[in-house]
Amino acid sequence: MRHIILHGHIFKNAGTTFDWSLARNFGDAFLDHRDDRAMRQQRDAHLAAVVQGDPGLRALSSHHLCYTLPALTDVQFYPAYLLRHPIERVASVYAFERRQQSDSLGARAAKEKNFQEYVAWRMGEDVPRTIRDYQTAYLCGSHGRGVRGTAPVDWLERALEHLAGLDCVGVVDRYDESMVVFEDRLAAAFPGIDLAYVRQNATRGRGEEQALEERVRDTLQRLGGLAATVLAQNSFDLVLYRQANQQLDAALATLEDPEARLEDFRRRCAALR
Repeated sequence: MRHIILHGHIFKNAGTTFDWSLARNFGDAFLDHRDDRAMRQQRDAHLAAVVQGDPGLRALSSHHLCYTLPALTDVQFYPAYLLRHPIERVASVYAFERRQQSDSLGARAAKEKNFQEYVAWRMGEDVPRTIRDYQTAYLCGSHGRGVRGTAPVDWLERALEHLAGLDCVGVVDRYDESMVVFEDRLAAAFPGIDLAYVRQNATRGRGEEQALEERVRDTLQRLGGLAATVLAQNSFDLVLYRQANQQLDAALATLEDPEARLEDFRRRCAALR
């Protein structure tokens, strides 16, 4: 039986750091999958073809991981996701797109607009939902298509059901705790897995020393009169974020001496830095 980690790399959710750890563990047996069109259009059929075409593959990351995974008799998949507070994520997306060397729609808009102007533009129904319940759309398999307006309720139901069935659910602002759980859940299939990291692709000058609550409050203040709209357009993601935290808490509670594991993990991270 082959064992393969599948990272659903949600944009601006610390996915590059997690990928760095996967590459460190698996080397050429890790695939940072970038054929987004094929994954969006062919979905599980494309993923099956990728897996069957690379017998040595042990971990794969994709910005468009399939909602439904292929049923392969000789393969066991281990999906992993990181969720983020959607309001903090709004500020991170803007900062990233503003400095990004890209000619994408979002990058151009971020360079041309201030924060409030950019967010107001992103709230438009004719604009990709990058900061409008995007994580919900991703986890229910609808982030690359359909519905431009308010996300339908069944998206949240499907996303929560999907999340509830996963062993590896992490939270960006609790990254170290998340990796301790991931290591525990993956250890049997991947002996010796070490997800210690050096942070990658982090937005500078964002006040990481602040508590999450302070960062969220500061972002809402920066949004001014847009805050209510942004909260409404991310109400599903807020529910999803709370669910992810609850699952992480429950997973940590099953570990023997989680504080000691966390201390050991942070010691390994410090050694890498």
